[in-house]
Amino acid sequence: MRAPDPERTLRRIKASPLAAVGRIFLAAGEQLAQRRNTRFAMRSSAVAMLASVIGYGLLAGDHLTDPSSGTRGLPAQISSYFGYAAEEVRIHGLQRMPPEAVLKAIGVMPGGSLLGFDANHARRILLNLDWVKQASVRVLPPNRLEVDVTEREPFAVWQRDGLYYVIDREGTAMASFDARRFANLMLVSGDGAQEEVSQLVNQLEAWPGLQSKVKAAARVGNRRWTLHFAGGRRALLPEKGVETALARLADLEARHQVLESGIREIDLRIADSAVLVPFDTAPDKAGEKVAARQN
Repeated sequence: MRAPDPERTLRRIKASPLAAVGRIFLAAGEQLAQRRNTRFAMRSSAVAMLASVIGYGLLAGDHLTDPSSGTRGLPAQISSYFGYAAEEVRIHGLQRMPPEAVLKAIGVMPGGSLLGFDANHARRILLNLDWVKQASVRVLPPNRLEVDVTEREPFAVWQRDGLYYVIDREGTAMASFDARRFANLMLVSGDGAQEEVSQLVNQLEAWPGLQSKVKAAARVGNRRWTLHFAGGRRALLPEKGVETALARLADLEARHQVLESGIREIDLRIADSAVLVPFDTAPDKAGEKVAARQN
């Protein structure tokens, strides 16, 4: 007896009416599945479009931020549901500015949404604040925000055009600080004063007794300083050799208390000398000036 041929058997099965009916059902199933996928894709697109329209309407109408709106805080609620709300916000390094100033600048509030939050962009925003020297921003999923800030250190108060600015050692003006709160800092004025005051203070630090009596310093022609003391007294420093001039002034104060006497002006611009002008000297009587030469 001969063994059956597999290929011949397969051809017979394909040609049978049962196989034809099976092919019809298979084609119908494929068409149905394709239609379902199409309908699902269309429905998904419609839902996404509807969500976009609703979201735009909420944003355009300030419904997400208006305190009287029932949808206020909705982003935070959604973010909290998925674990992306700012439930834990830590701000380090602040000394004078409140944490609210940082959060307002980067657009985050405790419990607010962290979805789409860009830490690098937030850091750039902070670095653009006049009182921030260094900053770092990190998001630690799912709900923690870490902000480190280094504030600029107030160093002096710079007077310009009738306005007062707190400046740091590098001369950066910080309009965010109220100058009235820093009455203990040296008051400087004149063009270039904000850039040169650091060097002047360094030179005065060698004479702490003299430094403590300086009330203000005016930059003249962006070349030299005039120091102002209590009672309207002043000392004119030279353009060069400031350290020597300060040493001479400190010696005069130690020996003759010129900053508490009737001396109105001490001119130290001439090398190795000091010209003392009494209060009762008229401006046009230059011959009555008292010259004190140091040996």
